[in-house]
This record gives sequence, C-alpha cells and structure tokens, in this order.
Amino acid sequence: MKKVVIVTRRMVVGGIEKALISMLKSIPKDKYQITVLVMGVGGELEDEVPDYVKVDCLYGNENSTLEKIWNHIKKGKLISAIKIAWFSLLSKATKSVFKQEWYHSKMIPKIKTEYDLAIAYHVPASFPVVFVMNNIKAKTKIAWIHSDVSHYKEQLKPYEEFYEKYDKIFCVSKEGMAKFINLFPQFQGKTSIFYNLIDKQIVEELASREIGFNDQFDGLRIVTVGRLTREKGHDLIPEVLSRLMRDGKKIRWYLIGEGDCRADLEALIMKLSLKESLILLGQKINPYPYIKQCDIYVQPSRHEGYCITLTEARVLNKPIITTDFVGAREQIVNGENGLIVKFDENEMYLAITTLINNRKLSISFADKLKKTNINDTNHLERLLESV
Repeated sequence: MKKVVIVTRRMVVGGIEKALISMLKSIPKDKYQITVLVMGVGGELEDEVPDYVKVDCLYGNENSTLEKIWNHIKKGKLISAIKIAWFSLLSKATKSVFKQEWYHSKMIPKIKTEYDLAIAYHVPASFPVVFVMNNIKAKTKIAWIHSDVSHYKEQLKPYEEFYEKYDKIFCVSKEGMAKFINLFPQFQGKTSIFYNLIDKQIVEELASREIGFNDQFDGLRIVTVGRLTREKGHDLIPEVLSRLMRDGKKIRWYLIGEGDCRADLEALIMKLSLKESLILLGQKINPYPYIKQCDIYVQPSRHEGYCITLTEARVLNKPIITTDFVGAREQIVNGENGLIVKFDENEMYLAITTLINNRKLSISFADKLKKTNINDTNHLERLLESV
C-alpha cells in the first residue's frame, strides 16, 4: 500500500476541512495508508474523519509549550527542551507569519516515516507549507492551496523558496490559479486546478436526517452558512434585510456559524430592530437541513478560495445569490443557475427582491442545478495513481 500524509491545521468546521473530509472518504482505503497530521486536536469535524485514516497531533498531548518543555526535561531530553524553548521565544518575538511558522516547524522533530505522497493542505501562507517541506520525507510533495492568494501578497514572498521545491501545486479554482501564477509565474508549469470534492449523496442524506427549522414561521427563509468573520461578509446582511422588511417582505434570514464578528452582528441586529428576523443559529455540524428548507441561499463573502458552502447549496438545488469572489463564476452562471452581484448592499437587495418577485426564475435556477454534475472523483484517483 502506498503511504499518503496530509498536513493541515485543525479539523474545525470550515470549508477547507469539509473538503478534506470529502477527499479522505474518496481515497480507496484498500490501496492507500493515509495519515492526517494536525496542529491541534479537538476540532468539531474530527469525528467525521474515516476510521481507517490515522490522525496524529504534531504538538502531542501537551496543553502548552511550557508543559511540553517540562515533559522533555522529566524524560532527560534536556537539549530538546532547550531547543523547544528557544524556538518558542523566537516565534513570539517576531511579527512575520513566515518566521513564526518556520520556528514552529523547528520545535517539532522530523517525521521518521517516508511517504509516497505528502500534501500541505491549507491557505497559501501557512504552517503546513513549511512543515511538509522541512520535516517530512516523501517521493512527491504537493502544496494544496485554498483561499485567494491576492489577500496574502505581503505574507507570501518568503514562502517562494518552499514552493520552488514542491513537485506540484494545486489551486482550488481557475481564478485562484491565475492569481497564484501572476504572483509566481515561474511555477506555472507545475501548477494546476483541483476543485474541492463534495460527496453529493452524503450531503443529500444529511439534509434529510434532522429536522432543521422547528418554528411555525410561514414567510420566506434565507440562509447563509459560514464563519462569522469579516471575509465572509455578514456585515452586509443587516442593512439589506432592514430594507426588505421596510418593503413589507415577510422574511427571516438565518446565519449558521460562529466567529469573531458575532458581537458586531448582534449590535447591528439590536440597532436595526431585527431580533425576530435575523437569527444567529450558531455553529451546526450538519447545516444541510436548513439549506434544504430555505427559499434562497445567499453567500455574501468578500473573498474565498473555492466556496464549499456554495457547492453544498448547489447540491441541494437552492436558488442562489452570491457575491463575485474568486471561484464564484466557476460555480454559478449569472442569470442561468443563480445570481452574482458585487459586494454591495444595493445590488444584494435588488437581487433578493428579484427572486422574491419572480418565482419562475427561482424554479428555473433549481431545475438547472438538478441537471449539473457537481463532482468528479476520477480526478483524485488519477492523481493518486500517478504518484
């Protein structure tokens, strides 16, 4: 059996992690021995990892660096303890993301196992990119880039030497790849697209497994799924919803996810008197019943790599409105199977109004999505066989 190792951050609820889970489930377990190395344990999606995949924490079971140092001292590993302490201090002293990740990689011993394939699976300027190159021995190394690289321009320059050494670089959208090549044209020959995988059957099964909405609301439901962070664009929603309510529309807009912007959203909800109409449902391991039962799915992100929640809404054949982030046009054809708008309050308001007033258009979008082939796992199988 060929040995494959994938390095990521943590198995939290997020698009990158969901895409990884789908990929793991698509790898033939009788042909490949798979290991996932994470920076920290306790992610909500850990239980979703297939039981034939080995998951190890790079930082061990210690709760802090101090505990790790003390454990090394107790075991008589004084040099290792000093090394960890030294690189920990250096990482805290620098403001450079690259140096922080580089110092962290030096705190962890090199992996003894030799793999057939090693994959760094996260955003372009991240610990996995450094760790796979510094600490892992493998016949083939792949950097799997999520997110829009244009938002990492300042951070990415020091990573150039690492990307130089990777055998392949995958971006998760055409536009994402174009931006990466624009930044690093010398890597064009080894850079290609690999779309995030979604298991359509699993999404459909999960959508029918739980109740979803359990209130008696009989108006129009809008759903948005994503972390409550600035890049996801939730701050656009309160003003848009307030305008729709002033028009006399009977609407509830549900946000699924948690994040740093929750308090700001709650303040806007109170300010605009939207407590009964803009509902923060919090984090849901299974958001699919809510997506399935909504009338319109809205993705208001400022930027994405290849938006996995947009794919999930497509799987469930929902009328979709999305902002024009990287990868959106590779999923939605504007006016044919959804609507694409600028990140703008008025454009979002007009798009939602259009779908509310034109029921035939919503039905047409849903019908087009039903005829779309969402995934092709053959691409993954060809990749693995080439290693």
